[in-house]
Amino acid sequence: MNRARVIALFVAASLTLAGCSGEESSINEQMRQGDQKGYVAGDGTVQALAPAQRETVITLEGTTLEEEPWSSADHRGEVVVINVWGSWCGPCIEEAPDLEQVASDLREAGEPVQFIGVNSRDSVSNALAFQEAYDVSYPSLQDDGGRTRAQLGGLAVATPSTILLDGQGRVAARVSGQVDASTLRGLVDDVLDSEGRR
Repeated sequence: MNRARVIALFVAASLTLAGCSGEESSINEQMRQGDQKGYVAGDGTVQALAPAQRETVITLEGTTLEEEPWSSADHRGEVVVINVWGSWCGPCIEEAPDLEQVASDLREAGEPVQFIGVNSRDSVSNALAFQEAYDVSYPSLQDDGGRTRAQLGGLAVATPSTILLDGQGRVAARVSGQVDASTLRGLVDDVLDSEGRR
């Protein structure tokens, strides 16, 4: 059994018993610290939901950095990987190569997976410069004063955050904080497997 499946089973059990109070405590502690870093960092918590537990449907819409309209509704039937990031965020810089590696590998394999970034607190020019510097091949939605990010509800309080939607647009998994390539690929593979895509 791979690492992501073990995590998924553990998280499913712990969500049933305890909810997400641990993350809230971490966020509250960071806010009280007053360290002036300017954002709430996640602690790397991974949550994965079995198909029967997926209840939250998200439709994410916005305008890409290249001025194109984008909607997750246009990608029903695909796994959608949403990554909330900012060029000013250290963990976002560190995870960018991992996200690009997974996106590229899945695209080359012809998997039904769409990546989309949600930029936070950057000008379009700064965000585009970040994408160029880190060879990010998938689009990102513009920061619009937090309105696009707000469509994710309380699921993306930390920066970075990564949310996976299944083919029905339901939240299937999320990582609060920096994600590495093996964890992300395991989560995507598990969602694809759960939908009979393999």
